[in-house]
Parts: sequence; structure tokens; C-alpha cells
Amino acid sequence: MKIIDWLLEGDIVIQYLTNNYLLDCSFDHNNGGYIARYLDLYDTLEQEWGGGIYSPKWISSTYTLLELKYMKIYYDNPCYQDATKKVLNGLWYNHGKISKTRYQDMCMSAMLLSLVCYGKINDFRVNEIVDYILEHQMNDGGWNCAWDSVHNRSVVGSVHTTISVLEAFADYERYGYTYRLDEIKRQAALGQEYLLNRQLFKSFKTGKSIHSDTISFHYPCRWKYDCFRALEYFVQIGHPYDNGMQEALNMVKDALKKGYINRGKAYPGKIHFPLESGTKGRFNTYRGLFILKHYDNKAYQEVIKTDFAMR
Repeated sequence: MKIIDWLLEGDIVIQYLTNNYLLDCSFDHNNGGYIARYLDLYDTLEQEWGGGIYSPKWISSTYTLLELKYMKIYYDNPCYQDATKKVLNGLWYNHGKISKTRYQDMCMSAMLLSLVCYGKINDFRVNEIVDYILEHQMNDGGWNCAWDSVHNRSVVGSVHTTISVLEAFADYERYGYTYRLDEIKRQAALGQEYLLNRQLFKSFKTGKSIHSDTISFHYPCRWKYDCFRALEYFVQIGHPYDNGMQEALNMVKDALKKGYINRGKAYPGKIHFPLESGTKGRFNTYRGLFILKHYDNKAYQEVIKTDFAMR
């Protein structure tokens, strides 16, 4: 069985991603499938999911919205709009200084910016979040949530925070925002180099993988980093191939030798419902093919033309 045919047997969201981003064919999910299931769980009275803005993980509005954004929910869907505005109100106030001793978590700020930009929401606080993120880039080019920690203030970047910021900046530009855009582009380039200089997954100190999770496929990624999330980001912004990608790309090719990529490890926490069952993961397989199509099209063509035992 061809791997593309197997993907097209999946949920309409997978069909949408496969058609539009692998086959370059126009296809509409009509907010169906997984998206519809999430929308059915929306609390219209409270304008949120899971009983909270950021927690409980992973059923709160923030993490549900991140999943819906990846699945390409219509940005103007009223549930998406109202929930995102409530998240904005709940997470960003007082210019980001949420208590006498600390500012808003940088990862949360970046994820919030990404959600708001996807929704094309016009609010003065978008500029405030941009100011905040730009002001607190580390000297190594990355960003770190612990930049203002009272007990353990960090002076170096974190891959987790950096990828969230880079994705947010990409959405900011993609959806037409312009405030301080030239500075965003310059600082994003430094963030990209921060990841590429460590070959997307290596510790500067040891030269080895930062953590086993950084070289494993996960879907959904939540707030956490893996090198395949970084490769997806680079594809989405049209970044040319860089030697710093090669080892991670080799892992993608190795993962696809059997035709599919496993569902991967799930991060502990509550979920609304299981997206997939068994060992095979359509989302991760799509992600791997999406990366390979853009950075090693020859290998991509070989994979999609091969018959695999998928049953």
C-alpha cells in the first residue's frame, strides 16, 4: 500500500494536510473530523475548553487552540476567535508583568502571540508582546523562559522557548502584522542560527543529544521541542537547506524506511480524546513526509512510490 493512500484513509484533517501540503491539491476540511470534535467540546458559556485558560494541561483553551491551529481550523470560527481573546485577556495584562516579582512566561507569551496572529486579531497588546519578546533575546540568539527567574536566572537560550518564539514570529509576518517587523526578522535569524549551530538537537557542552525527546517524533508537540518541529518550522518559512539540518533529516529518512512513523511518546496529562490508536501515527508520518518533500525530494519520491505493508 502506498503511504499517501494510507494517509488519505485517515481523518479529514489528515486528508486536508496531505492534499494541500504533500499533493499540492486544493482540499477543504470544512472544520470537520477532529476539528468538529474539539468544537463540540467547547463551553460556549465560559468561552473556553477544559475549564481553564492555560491549565489543566492538555485540555485547556491554550493547548486546544494550538492543536486547532495546526489542523488549520478556519481562523474566523467564532469559537476560535472568542477563546483566543479570552486567553489573551487572561495571560497578558499590565504589559506582561503579571506579579510584583515576575513577568509572563516567555513560552506562554510566544504561544499566545502565535494564536492571536493566526486569528488575525487586532489588539494593542500584540505590540506589547512583540516588544517584550524582542527585548529579552539571549546573547546566544535563543530565548529562555527563565530570563527573569528569581532563583535561577538563565543567561542562555532554551530550545523549547526559542522554537515557540520563532513560530510566533513566523505567524506574525505570515498573517500581515508589521510593527517592528524588520527587527523581528533580524532577531529571528539569530534564533534560527542558535538552532542550526547545535544541529537542531545537540548540546553545546557535550555535542550529544540534549535529551532523547529532542530526537523523537511527538504529536501534539505541546510546549516542548523536538528537532522535527524545528524542521517543520524551517520548511514553513521557506528556509533553504543548511548543513545543520542534515543529521535530523537523516533521522526522518530512517524513520520512514518502514513507510510510516510511529505515534510517538505522549506527554503526560489530560486529553480530550485519543487522536490515534495503535503504533502507526498519521500525523507524524505526514510531518516526516512534509519535511522530506522540501529538503530531500528524491528520498520523498522514493518513499511515496514504494508499497508498504500497512495492515
